[in-house]
Amino acid sequence: MNLDSVKKLMYDQDFKEAEKILQNGLKTEKDKFMIFYFLGLVYFELRILEKSIKFFKKSLELRPDNISVYLKLAVLYQTTGDTDLSKKNYLKLIELDQNQIRSYYGLYQLKPKFLKDEYYDQVKKISLSAKENSVELAISKFLLSKFQISKDNLKKELSLLEDAHKIMFNSNLQYNNQSDFYYRKIMPKYHNKIEFFNLENSSKKKFTKPIFIVGLPRTGSTLIESIISSDNNNYSSYGESSFFHMGILEQIKNKNLFNKNNFNNLNNIELDFIELKNYLYKRYSQFNSSYNKKEIIDKSLDNFFNIESILKVFPDAKFINSTRNIYDNIIAIYEKLLAKLSWAHSIKDILDYIDIYLKVIDYYKKKYPQNIISISLENLNNDKNLETKKIFEFCELNWSESIFEFHKRDDLYIKTSSNVQLRTGIQSYDYDKYKRYYPLFEVYKKNYKWLNN
Repeated sequence: MNLDSVKKLMYDQDFKEAEKILQNGLKTEKDKFMIFYFLGLVYFELRILEKSIKFFKKSLELRPDNISVYLKLAVLYQTTGDTDLSKKNYLKLIELDQNQIRSYYGLYQLKPKFLKDEYYDQVKKISLSAKENSVELAISKFLLSKFQISKDNLKKELSLLEDAHKIMFNSNLQYNNQSDFYYRKIMPKYHNKIEFFNLENSSKKKFTKPIFIVGLPRTGSTLIESIISSDNNNYSSYGESSFFHMGILEQIKNKNLFNKNNFNNLNNIELDFIELKNYLYKRYSQFNSSYNKKEIIDKSLDNFFNIESILKVFPDAKFINSTRNIYDNIIAIYEKLLAKLSWAHSIKDILDYIDIYLKVIDYYKKKYPQNIISISLENLNNDKNLETKKIFEFCELNWSESIFEFHKRDDLYIKTSSNVQLRTGIQSYDYDKYKRYYPLFEVYKKNYKWLNN
């Protein structure tokens, strides 16, 4: 069976259509390994985790030593907070192939202490044999930088971390260059210059009061998402769906905006309203049928660019802008290897993106003050009652102390790097965690005034 159409549908986040093709393949294909494997992937994205596990295990019955399946199972158990099963699968990967760098990376993400000193030589060996500008080399350099923390060798740590980021960016150079152009040029210029045509007059709305969490990574956005989705307020979270960006890109890709001549000559972007709305409704509605009856929580943080477009589709949408100490925020981004974020691979690029974010969010906070609230991670950690009551009142939700039990949920599904940390509940803010990195900002203060605040 040719799986290209399935891969394309999954890239487009049309998981239900991918499921249909794969289910038909179960009836026609003799070799079902890839069918089982991709059904595992599809159900993982749809958050039907029992089925995802079932099909991954079925694929293992056919190929008991398949590394890809063990890796996906390890990640799946990690997102559900089952540290023991996740660790077991990562260790199985090392047993099968000790040169799989993602096994060591997964252990580190589970708990840094799982990256034992005894693994150092193997990680070093992988870094020496990995291909130039490969993801494997980037991850190995990243892990080697973490070994330097226990040695208190800040200079070596930062040197290895810088190498890791450069290599990760170059490992997918074309995509990252296009993504950079989109976030640095297209969205800053056109976010408030989108004109809709083919408007509809229907007052019927499938989702009436969606909540969008926006801002920068590593600001407590997943904590806010977990708290809101834990209460009985008829909301379900769709995580970092990127549905709005994908829907907009689907329409503008034929306008060739990534061509600099076209970019400079266009004054605005025209979008078909009904096409965008149908695209969004289809994707938000494809999850469990019970989700279709619930309101949306979308934590695609870069939706701060799309606030105006979102309000066009969902006029009563609310936006929670998550924030934290800006120095801590920059380092918290940089010290992770956020591979999918093209702008997160150097301090300078992070500062440039934050500069854009601050200007755009300030514009929308002034234009739509009734729709946007900013919540500080420090305040949320240190006075959870007051801050959560602010959030719930703003979103017109019923507050109760039961929301603080979010970390005990069996269905808590977290794909971000905050996964393990959040499963201990709300903790006091650590003001000293990143202070040793603060001197890095001295050379940038004259170019970014907000660094001096």
